[in-house]
Amino acid sequence: MPAPPRPPDAQQSAAAGVRTALAGNLNRRLLAHGWNLRELSAATGVSEGLLSRIERAEAKQTVDVLVRIADALDTNCTDLLRQPLLQPEIVRAASLDEPEDETPVDLLYSGHEQGRIEIYRTRLHPHAQSQVSSHGADSVEYVLVMSGQVTLVVNEVPHLLGAGNTARFAGLSSHYCTTEDSPAVTHTIVGYPRD
Repeated sequence: MPAPPRPPDAQQSAAAGVRTALAGNLNRRLLAHGWNLRELSAATGVSEGLLSRIERAEAKQTVDVLVRIADALDTNCTDLLRQPLLQPEIVRAASLDEPEDETPVDLLYSGHEQGRIEIYRTRLHPHAQSQVSSHGADSVEYVLVMSGQVTLVVNEVPHLLGAGNTARFAGLSSHYCTTEDSPAVTHTIVGYPRD
């Protein structure tokens, strides 16, 4: 049975989010190419006025226009429409369904990072803090707490994570982990988009 349609307010909010993501991604791609809107217009055949409205998140563009922009900027529509992670997404181990008579496999996150990844294991002693880090624009970081308990601090907002809990957040955010009285082990994956 298909899911019921979202209410009009939710649809408008989702559409605004997509337009905002497109505007930011278009800006980054233009900077990376060293282009302005006039040059993109010449390369795509899309009017400079429409490109300007897209850059300001005001235009309702068509798929044809998106494909022409993506081709000119050496990317694809998925990358142009990718929305940044504004808040960490937390998966609590207690929320996972684990029947006794089955071997459960739970999809924790699904992403579209198509570039390089880095995988880390970190062992934190009691009352320790990991290095404060930040990765490049459009990177995504995943943290899985293997044992113990950590406080993940993302942009100065703390998130308490126990063993089996995971988090996903924008790698560009300033972040670190701390422990209290017990040690902890985390596994971290950092995904970088293809450029």
